[in-house]
Amino acid sequence: MSGRIRGSALPKARQWLQWLAYHERTLPGGDGYVRCIRDTIIGLHHEITCAARRLRGNPTWDIQGTMSDDTVTLQGSARHLLAQLTSVDRRDIPARFLPLVECLEGAVKQQIRLAREIDLLQHGGAIQVDVSADASARRLIEVG
Repeated sequence: MSGRIRGSALPKARQWLQWLAYHERTLPGGDGYVRCIRDTIIGLHHEITCAARRLRGNPTWDIQGTMSDDTVTLQGSARHLLAQLTSVDRRDIPARFLPLVECLEGAVKQQIRLAREIDLLQHGGAIQVDVSADASARRLIEVG
């Protein structure tokens, strides 16, 4: 098996931006929850690439593919995605899609947490994780 990645799982931000530019018109959209889910997925993907870029200290490429400054914290940007996703009335979402929306919400919340830690590192701080011993499982678990 080769190390080549095919499809929309692209390893570099520039490849992702090219894929998105080519496919964006064909992604489901419209109004309401479908558009919100689409926009949240695109935004989350962009947040992940921005987080990786900031960790590496690479120049900023925004979602339109142009250079921009880091004027918004990663955590602030990820919190905006969560607010967008949670603004949709869950009663408007078909029941079969609710678990998918909950999964997406969980992924955005994880991105918020990761973004907070990256923002802290970017400002010269250190990450501190509170752990406790779980004697029955014989492992350390993260608290909080």
